[in-house]
Amino acid sequence: MRVLHLLSDYRWTGIAEPVAQLVATQRRLGVTADLACRRPPRHAPTGRIRFVVDHARRLGIEPLTDFRLNRTRRLVGTLLDVQRLSHHLKRQRVDVVHAHRPQDHLLGGLAARRANGPLLVRTNHTCAPLQSTLGHRLSLRRWTDAYIGFSRRAADRDAAVFRLRSEQVFMIHSSIDLERFDADSPRRDVRPELGLGPEHVVGGIVARLQPHRRFDVLFEAIALARRDVPSLRFVIIGSGTDFDRVAREPMARLDLTDAIVLAGHRDDDYVDILASLDFNVLLMPGSDGTCRAVREAMAMGNPVITSRLGILPELVPHGHAGLTVGDTPADLAEAIVALASDTERRRRMGAAALTHARQMFQLDRQAKAVIDVYERLLARRSNG
Repeated sequence: MRVLHLLSDYRWTGIAEPVAQLVATQRRLGVTADLACRRPPRHAPTGRIRFVVDHARRLGIEPLTDFRLNRTRRLVGTLLDVQRLSHHLKRQRVDVVHAHRPQDHLLGGLAARRANGPLLVRTNHTCAPLQSTLGHRLSLRRWTDAYIGFSRRAADRDAAVFRLRSEQVFMIHSSIDLERFDADSPRRDVRPELGLGPEHVVGGIVARLQPHRRFDVLFEAIALARRDVPSLRFVIIGSGTDFDRVAREPMARLDLTDAIVLAGHRDDDYVDILASLDFNVLLMPGSDGTCRAVREAMAMGNPVITSRLGILPELVPHGHAGLTVGDTPADLAEAIVALASDTERRRRMGAAALTHARQMFQLDRQAKAVIDVYERLLARRSNG
């Protein structure tokens, strides 16, 4: 079986990592899987932007950069891509084109139709319903053989809007690298570096410091929770361009400068910091609609408090591996106090989160499920 994954991106952000990991894992499982992505711009600033091609090569993948894969639908570029891609599909005898972004989907549909052979699969990485655009209506209604979703609510709505048949829709959990996020591996104790002691109960959030990520709710909830749990401390892992307005000013106003650690963006010690936390919080999905930060926290054995927005309530079994609460300071503060003041409850929920992550978020599990989708489609076509 030969599969070509299309990713109209050159930056190592958002969905690039899970797509590359899926390709690498499918290869390890015996599928001839290739990744086509955008070539980095000639004058892109090196060192500041991480590129898909570089990280893919570290995973043992030499990506194809022969196609423009522009995110903007420029007619001439798209037509050239359709011609080049359809020729590639015929020459390489590709069985499945797997699209991961809207432009990939449209391009893959046109090229597969012209090549008269490959099946077309689309994954919705946003975990939100797709917009009812002309491109989506054409791609989903006319050309798509299978839709893969990570969110049941989004998939159900997309199936209804785009009139997808039940046998076209597949629900598969997104995965993470459980070897990297392994709660049993020894970790460096970074609490002293963060100004945290053994007497502190430490929560954390992994999110860009942006107004829409509901940091206002988080800060007010922390201020309320500290009245009941004075030992509460909170670590924010992430950066942002509106740092002062989103973080420093409300922290000063609510007298939280001694309670919150602004750790910034982390790479080398990111997993060590996750291991130092007692629980995690996330109130709003970001550019990665699958909320990878929640799955990473659970894999580290941390219970997670989430809101009811997006895919979040589908990720964390409420009352078992964490808590799902209303998006208000009072509701969030009540949940924080419930975990921060009860060591045994945190331990029990953390163990449940770890078990859930290891069962549901394995790379092999996701890759095998996606391969099974391909095999079903190919068998269905062979049987007429």
